[in-house]
Amino acid sequence: MRVITNDKLIERRSRYARYAAFGGMGLLLASLVSSFRSDYLALAYAALFAGFILAYIGSVLANKWLKQPRADQALVKSLKGLDQRYHLYNFLLPAPHVLLTPTGVLVFKTKSHEGAITRANGKWSQAWRWSRLFGGMGEEPLGNPLVELDEEIAKMRKLLAKKIPSAEAVPLEGYVVFTDPRAQLSLDDPNLPVVRADNLKETLRKSKRGPALPPQLFADVEKALNDIAEAKTAQ
Repeated sequence: MRVITNDKLIERRSRYARYAAFGGMGLLLASLVSSFRSDYLALAYAALFAGFILAYIGSVLANKWLKQPRADQALVKSLKGLDQRYHLYNFLLPAPHVLLTPTGVLVFKTKSHEGAITRANGKWSQAWRWSRLFGGMGEEPLGNPLVELDEEIAKMRKLLAKKIPSAEAVPLEGYVVFTDPRAQLSLDDPNLPVVRADNLKETLRKSKRGPALPPQLFADVEKALNDIAEAKTAQ
């Protein structure tokens, strides 16, 4: 499998996460010190507010760009062993994680949540954990992963329509992928395109897909995605 990842973006966002986290801690400490001086109370409150906001931003960025395994790492590990006809693009396209396969294009909507995750009657929920009081600040809301997946698929469909005249002939599907191995999925429909990263490759192998794309169409899709990826990595 060929992997193209926007390493510059990862490095930049990781740096922002560290700066925000340390900056937030510094402001919170300054707020604490200032609070001992009655004439600095306004400054203390301002530093407290700014420090909390900055620390929260740092936590959000850290959950996405520093937490292990990062989404791209989990996907690469899970899909290891696929042949060179497969191309995985990370943080380069309108959808963050896209796999070009011999039979079409797959979009992966990743979620880093852990613990018991349930989908019943169209509603998603995550079991409460006390640890979320301490380490859950900045954690991405679970939301509705299938709706989010559809939105990312729509973005890729729009992109292909702009780049390839026969884009409608390219099958475009996707999966919600939970990247944390501690995620415990309970789904009311076993046929939903929802899977844990460590089961992703086996799921792809078992799924029934259509015929291989015509060679010229595959080449057109490959060139379009590679051109975008190369332009992004050059920035």
